[in-house]
Amino acid sequence: MTDAPAPTVQSPLARTVTLVSATILIAAQTITAAVAGGWAIAGFLGLGDYVAYGLEAVGLALGLWAVVAFVRVARKNDPSRG
Repeated sequence: MTDAPAPTVQSPLARTVTLVSATILIAAQTITAAVAGGWAIAGFLGLGDYVAYGLEAVGLALGLWAVVAFVRVARKNDPSRG
């Protein structure tokens, strides 16, 4: 016999705060890594400033796409949405 604790039910406000906090954390890390990756690739290959800006813009777009995908999946799997 196990003495597992009963699952607790979070309030909608607590779930919303958790989702917003996770989104901020993931957005900061994902977008920063994507933009820095574009800068690093352009610098390593000596591609110049304009190509670096282009790669950073591509990285930014990919990072934003990843954050939006995360929020969509998180909202879809939220138990309060039924």
